[in-house]
Amino acid sequence: MKKNSLFLLAVIMMTLISFDSFSQTQQKIDAATDAGKAVFLVVSDPGVAETDKALEIAKQSNKSYSNSTVIQMNRSEPADADLVKQFGVAGAPLPVILVLSQNGSVTGGFVLAQATPEKLVSLIPSPKKAEVLQALGDKKSVFIVATSKTMTEKSDILGTCAQACVEMQQNAKVIEIDLDDPKEAKFLAELKIDRSLTSPQTFVINTKGQVTGKFDSSVNSATLVASAKKVSSGCGPGSSCGPKQGCGK
Repeated sequence: MKKNSLFLLAVIMMTLISFDSFSQTQQKIDAATDAGKAVFLVVSDPGVAETDKALEIAKQSNKSYSNSTVIQMNRSEPADADLVKQFGVAGAPLPVILVLSQNGSVTGGFVLAQATPEKLVSLIPSPKKAEVLQALGDKKSVFIVATSKTMTEKSDILGTCAQACVEMQQNAKVIEIDLDDPKEAKFLAELKIDRSLTSPQTFVINTKGQVTGKFDSSVNSATLVASAKKVSSGCGPGSSCGPKQGCGK
């Protein structure tokens, strides 16, 4: 009986240790993304000066963009080691404030000296940009199809892009953007996509975030695949680059 009791105690202790190893930060981020909220993530450590100031800036950002939440993460917390690596903040000066989109993708951030509520809110992406950032974070190329409800060629070009994804063994994603969607106006401008287009156009972004091609509805899947695998020395056609991720310096 005593051995059984000791065994049961050991199992309970192992369970508690295992439970403690879960990242509470990750759980909070998951809860926010499940609710469709952006996240202002304050990365700091115990004893770091001005952490309270960083939290206050994050809270002000939250007030400016209500569909968001503020989360604090200690970089030295063992359970958050994977997040530290994922977010690339192992060597960042603390505190630093990161912005996570509604699907959990990091869109950028600022060290305290450069952080303002306005700058942080500006990093929250449109829904389609968040999808693109997530695909790039998954090391996938992206076929952005700029179209509108009145364009009859839309289904054909979407089918061509889907075939290109198959040929790339699903290491690419098709994302359709409605030219008439006001939520995407800023993102379309970033990509230098003309909102007055009268027929669908496909913009290819490689895994480096570079725009490597722009095509009309006559394009074939082989051409899209070749463009997706192309790596430019700088930005893509028209000196336009895809969305970037990283921390503001």
